[in-house]
Amino acid sequence: MRILIASGVRHARDYVPLLRSMPGIEVIGCADTADSPFAEDSAALAGATDLPLLDLDQGLARCDIALVCSEPTRHVDLAVRALEADRHVLVDKPAATDTRGAQRLWDAADRSRGLLSAVHRLYSPQIARARRIVDSGAIGLPLAVDAEWLAAGGLDGATVERPELVCDPALSGGGELMNFGWYPALAIRHLTGLEVEEVVAFSSAAPHAPLFDGPHGAHGVEDAAVLSLRLRNGVVATATVARTPAGVGPAPVSSTVRVLGSHGHVLADEDAPSVVVRAADGHCVSRPVGGPAGATALRRLFTEFCDDIRYARTPLVTAADIHAAVAVVEAALSSAREDGVPVAPAARATGVA
Repeated sequence: MRILIASGVRHARDYVPLLRSMPGIEVIGCADTADSPFAEDSAALAGATDLPLLDLDQGLARCDIALVCSEPTRHVDLAVRALEADRHVLVDKPAATDTRGAQRLWDAADRSRGLLSAVHRLYSPQIARARRIVDSGAIGLPLAVDAEWLAAGGLDGATVERPELVCDPALSGGGELMNFGWYPALAIRHLTGLEVEEVVAFSSAAPHAPLFDGPHGAHGVEDAAVLSLRLRNGVVATATVARTPAGVGPAPVSSTVRVLGSHGHVLADEDAPSVVVRAADGHCVSRPVGGPAGATALRRLFTEFCDDIRYARTPLVTAADIHAAVAVVEAALSSAREDGVPVAPAARATGVA
């Protein structure tokens, strides 16, 4: 599979060496548009990785898959352009910064011969094992989910190329809720199979002060947020996202997801890394599962998406999943602005060409 990096602004510096280590994948170049505000980033990536720097249309004509790695607010424009060229498309997270953009992706995917998916962590060994346990019925009916996604600082160039790619809404679409809310929204949907009906959220965004000392305050965006979700069938969920001064685990991002069932619960801990299953009778089993969640999930994501293309399969994360996750984040941002007013996530509009 020939992969084009469509704008090398975020995460591409990590994706390129991983992709190059995988059999059957060729990274053919990095491309961007002439009017890109970060054209120098794409040029720098191409130079640092010894990739050809291509015009976007030239690159799309040569590739099988466009991996969109621009600043988040440009994800949709680049992905739609690639889908209109009938390329297969993987969009970095978050795939869109609002539901209008998510709908544009869905509509473009419906018209395209290419497949659409987005970068996610549902293939992490811990989340994958937890899904199998839930599906097996070992914990009974899922009744509640609790998810945490906590980043350890990292806005100094170590893990984020530049702070404004997370903190400047014109580039990022929001703060840490936009940056990380995508992950728990997808995980909760993946583990329960249920739509979110209502969101209540509180955050540290203006007019409140950031909880931690960082650049979020200068841009008026949150460095931490807590969400309460009401799903169908009376199921509830909570999610916490934050960027803290020090990490709570060995990885740059610490994440746990717990599913409480009618007959037990399962905890997927991506830091340990392990999965813990506790039954109603008190019996508990804890097993190490997999290695580092991030790299393992990405490697399998790229492998599975290539196989989705080869065998005409439906990707694990579809346009519908993208829209649903973006809608939850959008509703959370709206709720937080009103200090916790309940907001229903937007549904896909009908009758749009």
